[in-house]
Amino acid sequence: MDQWNQLLESISSRRIENNLECEKIFNGPSGSIPGLEQLLIDRFGSFFFVVTYRDLATEESERLITLFQKEYPGCCIRIQYRQAGQAENLYLSKDCPETILVEENGLFYQVHTNRGQNPGFFADMKNGRKRVREYMEKSAYDLPSEAILPVLNLFAYTCSFSVAALKGGATRVDNWDMNKNSLYIGKKNHELNKLDARKLAIFAYDIFKSFGKIKKRGPYSLIILDPPPQQGSSFQYKKDYPRLMQRLEQILAEGGAVLFCLNASDFGKKEFLDMIQAETPGTFTNIEDIPCPPEYLGRFPDRGLKTFFATGYVPKYAES
Repeated sequence: MDQWNQLLESISSRRIENNLECEKIFNGPSGSIPGLEQLLIDRFGSFFFVVTYRDLATEESERLITLFQKEYPGCCIRIQYRQAGQAENLYLSKDCPETILVEENGLFYQVHTNRGQNPGFFADMKNGRKRVREYMEKSAYDLPSEAILPVLNLFAYTCSFSVAALKGGATRVDNWDMNKNSLYIGKKNHELNKLDARKLAIFAYDIFKSFGKIKKRGPYSLIILDPPPQQGSSFQYKKDYPRLMQRLEQILAEGGAVLFCLNASDFGKKEFLDMIQAETPGTFTNIEDIPCPPEYLGRFPDRGLKTFFATGYVPKYAES
């Protein structure tokens, strides 16, 4: 059986129960099908997003398209080729709607079928969003609303963490990101979930250049740090993530929490945890490893998404 027939067999064995959910259909780096290690397939509702890190021959693309059209009639397909930080479409269904609605844990998000390199929603962060919502639900249960400090969502992108936090009971979420278009989609995500717009704040600024503004709006009960490994010259994780950690004491409330996220293939989980503990002034009473959903892990899990949820912050000045 050739590799494409193996892929067909793998995909045809799946059954879609919820046509709004997101899932990893095929993870080439897992090595399950030799020869397709550079192929990734995600499903966002009825939209199938295929990313390949090698240029597919025309007959390979056609075979892949036929496979999806046979198994999922009426679906929308995008095949994207990525190389050296650049991306181009090899194929996009002619009848693809501009946006697709997806659902995760009862919350709704917009996914864009052909806008930018990514669809606007990272499904591998499902457990992180769930943990943020749970944390805010517990805070809302344990404390009167006037005692709940706001949430800070840095590198907010399309604000999915903000949606989860507000649904959990956050009194206010400040979302900061340089990309105005992504933040606009984030605002739409809040509207989709009928969340109180008065509790949402959006700032399209460089985080380091506007840190004084962030400090004035704090302190925060929860800070979410989910930067891209590299964002042009404005953020490079090995240099700038420690800088950000070193400033947490200025904006994080005593007893507060931080969600630390990093998706860099050249930096392991232990290295990331060591960085958190070495660079953050003060200590946390607990640091919890938030696992990435197993279907998003390849043969080398340490190279994938790394997420830690640190709670019970004790500032350096308060340490005995």
